[in-house]
Formats: sequence, C-alpha cells, structure tokens
Amino acid sequence: MGGKVSHFQKSVPARLVCTIVLLLSSFSISAQSTEPQVKPVVLIAVLPLQGSPQEGVRKVLSSAIRFQLERAGTQTLLFATTDEQALVSDLLGDSPREAAMLARSLLEFFSGLNHEFLVLAGYTKEREEIQVSFIFADLQRGEIVASVSRRAPIDFALDEAMIDAIGRLLPPAEGRIEAAARMKEAEAAKAAEAVAERAALRDAGGEEEADLPVQTAMAEDTMGGVSVRAVPVPETAPNEQVQRFRPFEFSIGFAPFVPVGTADGVFSLSYAPFVYGSYRIQLNSGILGLGLCTGLNVFDSEEAGVASYFHYLVPAGIDARYASLDESRLGFFARSSIGVAFNVSDFSSLPQIARQGLSRVLAYGSAGVGSMVAISHNVGIAVDVMYQAFVYFYREESGGGIKTDWIMGFVPSIYLYTRI
Repeated sequence: MGGKVSHFQKSVPARLVCTIVLLLSSFSISAQSTEPQVKPVVLIAVLPLQGSPQEGVRKVLSSAIRFQLERAGTQTLLFATTDEQALVSDLLGDSPREAAMLARSLLEFFSGLNHEFLVLAGYTKEREEIQVSFIFADLQRGEIVASVSRRAPIDFALDEAMIDAIGRLLPPAEGRIEAAARMKEAEAAKAAEAVAERAALRDAGGEEEADLPVQTAMAEDTMGGVSVRAVPVPETAPNEQVQRFRPFEFSIGFAPFVPVGTADGVFSLSYAPFVYGSYRIQLNSGILGLGLCTGLNVFDSEEAGVASYFHYLVPAGIDARYASLDESRLGFFARSSIGVAFNVSDFSSLPQIARQGLSRVLAYGSAGVGSMVAISHNVGIAVDVMYQAFVYFYREESGGGIKTDWIMGFVPSIYLYTRI
C-alpha cells in the first residue's frame, strides 16, 4: 500500500468493530478429506451495497458461487457476519457504495489471512429485481482480477441467472487458480516427503515424536491478533451441485382417462387436467410429500341415461407421495390421493325424481407410480400412471335405499413441476 493510508486504516473503531464481527463470523469449508488439501482456497463474501440484508438472496448467491468455484477446482470458505450492514458501513465509511471500493477494502482487511482468492458478491435489491456485482480478487497479490455485473428478477430462475454470471467471471481467473493449485500441490508433496522422512527416523528409533500435522481438524488463521477457526463440513465432489433443499413443490399437468370395467362400456376416452401443491419432508431414505390436488375430469358418455350427466367432475383431495432423494436428475416415486369430487354438470334436463336421487358429491381415490427428470435445480418433468376410481350415490326411486356405482380407469399423466 506504500505511504497511502485508507479510511479503514485510519478508523480504529472501525477496525475493532470489523475484528469483532469477524470473530463472530462463521466459516464453512466445503472440501475436507484425509489427504492434504491441494486446492486453492477462495473466501466468499456476500454483502448488501444498499438497503437491508436479504437472507434468501444471500443463500442463493453463496450457493451459486460455491457451485461454480468448486467446479473450477477450488475449496470455498463462506464469510458470514452477524451484522452485514455494520460491516459494509465500517469498511466503506464515507466512500461511494460501489462493489469495487468494497472489494479493495476487503482485500486490505483480509490481507493477513492465508487464503489465495476472494469472491465478492455486492448486491442491491430494487423492488422485485436484484443488481449483483461479482468481483474476483487475488488476496496474495492484493489486486482485482475480474468483475461481472448482472441484473435479474427475483424468481424461480434466479439461481440459474447467477450461476451463468459467475461462469463469465471465472475465465480471466483460471490461470491464477491453476498456478495456485500447482503451488499447493508442490507444498503438499514437500510436506508428505517430510512426514515420510520423520516416519523413517521413528521406525529406525532415531526420533520418538516424528508425526507432522499435515492437516488439522480445525484450520486456523491469525489476523490482527484474533484467531479465526474454520469449521469443516463433509467433502463435496467438484461436480456436485451445492444447493439448498427446496421444500415446496407445485405442478400442472394433463392426462387422458382410460375407463375400465363397467365404465368402459359407458364412457369413451376422457380427459383429466390437474394441479397440485405439496410440502416435501426430507427423510434418511427418501422424500415424503404431503399436499392438496385438484383438477377437472371431462367424461364423454357413449349412451344416454344417467351416465350422460357425469360430464364434468371436479376432484379435490389430499395428495401423498414418497420419492427418492434429490441426488440425481432421474428419480422415482409412488403416490396416492383421496378426497371428494363434485359433479358440476348440467342437471336441468334430468327428471325431477332422478335429480333428487343422484348425488352431486362423489368419493374418489387414486394410486400409482411414476418417475421424474430434473431439468434444473427447481424445474423438471414427471410422468406417472394412476388408477383412479369415483364412487357416486343414487336412489332408483323415492324412499328407496342409497345405492352406489363406480367409475374407474387408468390415468397416465405428464406434468411440469417446480420447487421453491
């Protein structure tokens, strides 16, 4: 920095506040193994440039950054503070609220840490949109390598938009990442040789205590006299997408109704568009989904009589499904639903006696199996085959007992689902 003194250096209270904030920060390491780490370490900082922090946006941005960085062969540390607004205010002071200025302040602040790179995501929420500036910086050289800005609506496709933007940020930095990886590989090889030499001496009786700590359970750095520890988490494969579990699932689809049994002689091929929403619960061996479903069954009767008054049925019920874990693009599930259906057909031409004896409320149930193919993190296509049954009630004559009859058939469905 030479003789230049920044606002941050001049502000002792700011330095103290930021140090306390850093002490209270939580770091998460995403690539731990029993072998010496040879991947460059990238520190991720997601901070608001204006306005209050947005927890949902912060999670999306940090997950997207980690996904792209780990694909590029790095390990990541997530810098999270208890008060992001206070940190940004102390770092920038009276300086303009710009991502580049914030990145330079962070470079100065983190200069004592033994990490290779920094990625800053400085964001500003504007109504239903977000403006994000991504900056890739070299902590060892103290310079900004690349920057990309992206404006996007806050919707289901936000994570894809951010992943695309980070993908455009990394190419200028690939050379430095590769150079840092080679350096770490050389350091790891040198450390392994030292361990082997100590082990040989110990076996020969020349040294009793020859174990070298190639890798500790807790990674420790020192900055400004404050010890900051990084808490390890399970290893993530470089090509594995790091993302949050999405508990809500919604879908809209279409299916033909293929009548069977008695209904086969009464109804022709019919149609059954539907929608459903469910809350997903992640278990050890699968995912349990519980929700509601509804739709419209459109029947075409091939004969006159009571069957012709079952033209439109609106089912509404509870939907339950058990699916495989979200570990691959292809998944399988079993589902069932139970509830009631409302006959909303026109009864005006039905005789008065028959109109009073024919129920407009039917019981219904269905069950079947299917599979799903994920298009992205939160959108996919599913197909299933259900066996569906409706039970309607009627009286053949006034004062007679209630009788039942069935409408049954197979429902092969295809639908688009989304998760949030």
